[in-house]
Amino acid sequence: MRFALTLALFAALCASPALAQEAATLPSTLPGGATSLSEEHGDWTVSCRMDGAKFCALSQSLANTTSGERVLSLELATPALDRIEGMILLPFGLRLADGIALKVDTAPLGAIRPFLTCIAGGCLVPVAFNASEISAIRAGTELTITAASADAGQPVELKVSLAGFTVASNRSVELSN
Repeated sequence: MRFALTLALFAALCASPALAQEAATLPSTLPGGATSLSEEHGDWTVSCRMDGAKFCALSQSLANTTSGERVLSLELATPALDRIEGMILLPFGLRLADGIALKVDTAPLGAIRPFLTCIAGGCLVPVAFNASEISAIRAGTELTITAASADAGQPVELKVSLAGFTVASNRSVELSN
C-alpha cells in the first residue's frame, strides 16, 4: 500500500517538467548497483528508485490508530540541501477552497498552501520549502498541518513527527547526487 502511494506521488512529482529534467541529469546508479532502496531514519523513510533516471525522496505516512486507514502521506524530493519540494496527500472531507496552513512546533511555516486536486486516495497539496523554512523544519520536533473540515469548517490538525527528518533529508540529497 505504501509502495503504491509512493509510486503515485513519484508520478505526480515527475509531472513537473523542471523536476523531471533535473532527475534525468542525476547519476544513474544507487549504492551496490541496486535498482531501488528504502531506509528508515527516525519516523521518516528514504526511498530511491531507478526508472530510466534516479529519483530519491523522503516520506512519512500517518494512519488512524483504530482503523489502520491512512490519514496523511507526505513525500518530499530533496534535489539539494536548500531545496525541498513534494506533495502532501490528505483525506477527503476537507474544505478545499481554504487550503492548508503549516507550522513547525508553534511557528507558522509560510503562507496558506492551496490544494491541487483530488485523486482516488485523497487530495493533494504541493509544497516547496525555501532555505529558511527548511532550517525551521530541521530544528523542529513536529510539523502541524491544519485544514478546515468540509462540513462545519472546524480546524482539523494533523501532526507529523520530525524525528529523523534532518538525517533522512541529508541522506536523500546524498543518494540523489
